[in-house]
Amino acid sequence: MPVRATLDSNILVYAELEPKRRKGIVAQRVIEFAAANGVVVNQALLEFVAVVRRRLPTSLPSAIAKVEAWAQVFETAPTTSLIMSNALRLVNAHQFQVWHAVIWSAARAIGATMFLSEDLQDGMTLDGVRVANPFSRSEGELTALLA
Repeated sequence: MPVRATLDSNILVYAELEPKRRKGIVAQRVIEFAAANGVVVNQALLEFVAVVRRRLPTSLPSAIAKVEAWAQVFETAPTTSLIMSNALRLVNAHQFQVWHAVIWSAARAIGATMFLSEDLQDGMTLDGVRVANPFSRSEGELTALLA
């Protein structure tokens, strides 16, 4: 059974803004692998648009089109009051950044077991969700990770 992974906004950003660099290529592969069984949190999609808008405003139409496409391919996870409460617990108990806590909590609520991000501690597991940094792995390790 494939891993049920969620993507941090940084993966989406690299795929859009650095498509020919190593991180952009890895990010594109991660998105392809995760699409079959992945989860994307609305928060990550909106962060992606905000970063693209700030860093490369001419790519905003492309970013919006990608968000609309990803929302059709991935199961999306909303932010509810319960998600907010769980996120605040993570912020308080584990010093998560607020937006990572929101993504973590929303993805976990709909069954994600892996959070793909370069911003959190690789290998950390909490509440049944494991962090994996896709940029620290070879192609083979990445394939095995998401298979």
